[in-house]
Amino acid sequence: MTTSDRSDDGASGLAARPGIDAPAASTLGLAADALACAPVRRADFLARIDQCVRYLAARLSAGVGPQAPAASGVEAAELASAQLWRWLHADPAILDDGTPITFPVFDNALQRVGERLPRRGLPGQEHLLRAAWLLAEATHAPERAPIAGFTPAGARP
Repeated sequence: MTTSDRSDDGASGLAARPGIDAPAASTLGLAADALACAPVRRADFLARIDQCVRYLAARLSAGVGPQAPAASGVEAAELASAQLWRWLHADPAILDDGTPITFPVFDNALQRVGERLPRRGLPGQEHLLRAAWLLAEATHAPERAPIAGFTPAGARP
């Protein structure tokens, strides 16, 4: 633990985190700095997953060309995907309920994406499962691969 992790009285700053204490953090393999940052709202975490899946599904449906998703959608989905990858690989974070953002938490949220999205009316609705698979593959990859790098058929870049 670094000196910045301690309060003026020498006590660990980690003890102030609701639901997570220093021994639990070390058991989970989380860096002390990960617990020092503000927690991520679960709704924001899920929204990032949903945004990426919706974009990829629309892209799989539209292909490349005039019907492809707008550039603003590419940028937003790319930022969301980058943040998900960062939380899982580089800058571990916790949700507002104290749950660490881990691969099992991500995978569970991704498996339930169909419960959160409308059952019909989304561009590329028929591609949601494949889109979720592509997001899982990109997010689990040890190297960051931008969403924009996926080809229309979902093949690897």
